[in-house]
Amino acid sequence: MIAVEEHLLFIKELGRLFDEYSQCNDENLKNEISKDIQLLGEAIKIGN
Repeated sequence: MIAVEEHLLFIKELGRLFDEYSQCNDENLKNEISKDIQLLGEAIKIGN
């Protein structure tokens, strides 16, 4: 189980990644950001 502080950091990072994704014009980079978002989302889900 992840600590509350780690959980909050993951959520903050997710927000940053969503911002990067929405501002990105490069489809290859958007795909990589999307993978990072999915991975981080899974880490948060597993930690609960």
